[in-house]
Amino acid sequence: MIRDLIVPAVQEAFPDKLFVVSCPPEPVLRLGSGRTDIGDLAIYDDGQEATVSITEITHGHFHSSDESLTQDQIDAHVTEDVICFLHALFSDHVLLYRTPSRNMGGWSIFEEAPDPDYSVTGREYFLWSGPCKRI
Repeated sequence: MIRDLIVPAVQEAFPDKLFVVSCPPEPVLRLGSGRTDIGDLAIYDDGQEATVSITEITHGHFHSSDESLTQDQIDAHVTEDVICFLHALFSDHVLLYRTPSRNMGGWSIFEEAPDPDYSVTGREYFLWSGPCKRI
């Protein structure tokens, strides 16, 4: 199970974050953002993939499309990808966005600070640290 790798890996990578640990079908890891407009970070073990949700904005699927991998290799690959995403998220290199109606959302990852030219009219933008004005 992805849970068996991802829980200790996340706890080791982010010892200062107070994740709540559960078992599927609940999120295997949950972390409050402290902001109701962003919601919680929730990580689900969906068998062959992990789903990472920023509960008030969007979610994404982390999986491997390499069919030659064993389940243990898939679990390791997914865990590594989620850890990389969380590093970017917590360092405000992930620009989260949604429409005001909340019927569409997503994220973009930037090597450095989010690109000021990257914005679309009619979207709300957030970093893990909080909302940001249209960049």
